[in-house]
Amino acid sequence: MFYSFISQLWPQLTEPSITHEFIRLLQDRDKLLRNYTQNIDSLELVAGVTQVYHCHGSFATATCMDCKREVSGAVIKPAVLSGKIPRCQPCLEAEATNTASSQPKRGKPKPKKKKKARASNHTESDDSDNEASHPHITGLMKPGITFFGEPLSSSFDAQLWADRAEVDLLVIIGTSLKVRPVSEILAHIPHSIPQILINKTPIEHINPDIVLLGECDKIIEYLCHDLEWVLPSRIEERGQPRRKRRPEEVQSAEYPRRLGASHVWMFEGAKLPMPYARKHDPSFTRERKTKKQRLN
Repeated sequence: MFYSFISQLWPQLTEPSITHEFIRLLQDRDKLLRNYTQNIDSLELVAGVTQVYHCHGSFATATCMDCKREVSGAVIKPAVLSGKIPRCQPCLEAEATNTASSQPKRGKPKPKKKKKARASNHTESDDSDNEASHPHITGLMKPGITFFGEPLSSSFDAQLWADRAEVDLLVIIGTSLKVRPVSEILAHIPHSIPQILINKTPIEHINPDIVLLGECDKIIEYLCHDLEWVLPSRIEERGQPRRKRRPEEVQSAEYPRRLGASHVWMFEGAKLPMPYARKHDPSFTRERKTKKQRLN
């Protein structure tokens, strides 16, 4: 059933975003301890981020359900995208060898022994129906993602426990913080560690020290401009001159906009409910778009 729609889940986007590049830049500048991600598209790896933990796994690897052999996700990708079930070649070869060696020698067939009927709550036909509906597929390759209801790897707790002793800043980017286990990270981080939220919408069940609301890539570009950091996509090897971008290239005249004297800043693309905005700035009003006049 899963392989009937897995091709639709397989990541097709191959270019990392500006935010992915920013994480890579943090790593290159020795500022990144760990990138915990819920994404399964492996774009962090494409961007060159190696200090990453995939909380829900990723398509970067695949494992044989029989022999537990692990391969690169690229090995099974052609079969998946063509609608075929990826199989483990060593397991298929072993099955073929065992089948050939177990073939009976020519001669008189041995008479089958009659089995006595046993009293039970179900019939043999029920068992055969179950086996027919769920046949075993030798060498089935499973992508390295975590399915719904499947237990998470125990390595998550161990990794988080090790990192909490070294972290000095927590940056939360592009999430609702409603899905475990990422939603539980904040509970394991000491309260003395400062937190920055970069998101299109506010997350009202947490209280970060700084909240930057808007399109993540726009906010990242703004921060890099002020830090005088050059993103990988801006360097000479990609055909772009290495220079500090002009202010008008990374921000508009009306953004960022601070909500009163609070810790919340609005950037382009921010979406926030009025009660939240008024809580931090009682004088906050939305800008109304002027209606275009109809031509007579």
